[in-house]
Amino acid sequence: MRNCHWFRVLVFLLGSWLLDSPSAMGQQAIVTLPSADLTDKGTLFAMNESQLRAWGREPMWNATFFLTYGLGYHTELAATFYNIGVPPTGQASLSLGSKSVVPLFADRLPWLDLKFTGGLNGLISLEAKGLGYWIYSHLSFRLPKLQTRLTAGLSHGSEVLFLKPNATSFITAIEQPIPWLHGLTLTAEWFSGSHDLSNFIVGAAYHPSPRVILVLGYKIPTKDRIFTVAEQALVFEIGLYSKEPAHPTYQ
Repeated sequence: MRNCHWFRVLVFLLGSWLLDSPSAMGQQAIVTLPSADLTDKGTLFAMNESQLRAWGREPMWNATFFLTYGLGYHTELAATFYNIGVPPTGQASLSLGSKSVVPLFADRLPWLDLKFTGGLNGLISLEAKGLGYWIYSHLSFRLPKLQTRLTAGLSHGSEVLFLKPNATSFITAIEQPIPWLHGLTLTAEWFSGSHDLSNFIVGAAYHPSPRVILVLGYKIPTKDRIFTVAEQALVFEIGLYSKEPAHPTYQ
C-alpha cells in the first residue's frame, strides 16, 4: 500500500485544485472504465449495466447501478452499487465519490482535446466485509480528423471492489466515432492485472436521442491469461440524462 501513497496524494491534491476551475460536461464511462467526459452542471445521469452469461455450467447476471450529478468546477459526484447479481455475488458494495476532468492546452492545441481525468471513491461493503477505496487517473486525447480518442492511465483499489488487496492496473481505451452513423461510437477498453476488473471489453455506444445512451459489449476476462468462454459475458447498458446535454460528445 505504501508504494501507491504518492498516487493517492496526487489525486487528492488535484481534486482539491479542481474546485477552483470552471465547469465541463459529457459522458461518464466508456463501458466500465471511467471516461474523459462529465455530466453537465445541475444534471442527473442514471445508468444500469448488466453483465449476462447464459451459457456454460454457471449462468449469471451481474448488475451495476450508478447515479451521477454534475457539480460544475470540472467535477461530478457519483454513487454506485456494484456486484448485484443472480446468483448472489457475495461481493455487493456501495461507492461514493467524484470524478474531475481538466482540459489541457485548450487555447494552444484545441484540436488535440487533451484531458486529465482523476477520480476518488470510498467503498462500503454491503456484505459486512469492511471499507475500501478506488482511485484512478488517466490522460486522453483525440487524433486529428479521425476524432479517435485514446486513453491511458493507472487505477488502484482495495479488495472490497477488486476482490484482491492493493489491486493496481494499467488502464487504456480507444473510442472511435462513426461520422456516417450519427450517435454511434465503437469502443475497446482494458484493465490489466489479476483482479476482478481485469477484463478486455469491446463494444459500441449509441445515442438514439440526446438524453439516452445504449451500450453493447463483450467482456473477456484477462486476469488468468486463459480466455475461457465460460468466464466471458455480454454487457448491456442503458443510461438516461435528466435533461439534454449542452454539448453532446457524439455530434
